[in-house]
Amino acid sequence: MVVSESHSSPCRQRGRRVPSTASLLQFAVLLAAIALIGPIAVQAAVVRESGADELPEFTEACLGCICDATSACNLTIGCTAGLCGPFLIGRQYWFDAGAPVLAGDSWQRSGAYEACTVDPYCSTSTMYNYMSRYIQDCNGDGEITCDDYARIHYLGGLQCDMPIHNYAYYRVFRQCVSKIANLK
Repeated sequence: MVVSESHSSPCRQRGRRVPSTASLLQFAVLLAAIALIGPIAVQAAVVRESGADELPEFTEACLGCICDATSACNLTIGCTAGLCGPFLIGRQYWFDAGAPVLAGDSWQRSGAYEACTVDPYCSTSTMYNYMSRYIQDCNGDGEITCDDYARIHYLGGLQCDMPIHNYAYYRVFRQCVSKIANLK
């Protein structure tokens, strides 16, 4: 996939790094593909970003599986029960991620949180920043992998070492990761 780097990111943040537009566009395409045809059919769209040293294994495939487990990657879900967007991001999560906003918006504006978290680009920035803040080996295997990011996302950055195996979210996440691994 060739994407021009000349476009500016539709999200800006208070002092936080925003993933490149190319990376976000690739992820948005992946989210749309997962939503329409499922994770198996989108292997060709999964492109690992070579400069993602800050967050090892935080790939588009990883984000896609977290999205699939969270809301079946429903890009039109809106907000429900205090959680918004395809990643079902809560307000405190968004604040912890640096309160990213859409271009031209202000994090202080009422509705900025909702506008960001329902937007694929801005919600991806929120995820990236949250993971950057709380990156850790949650499952104790000595490595930082997508499994750790899934735990951080669902359990929170301060309690990601809690048991997660019995949650439907984690079962769906593991099935997605397994399906993608079998395609390689």
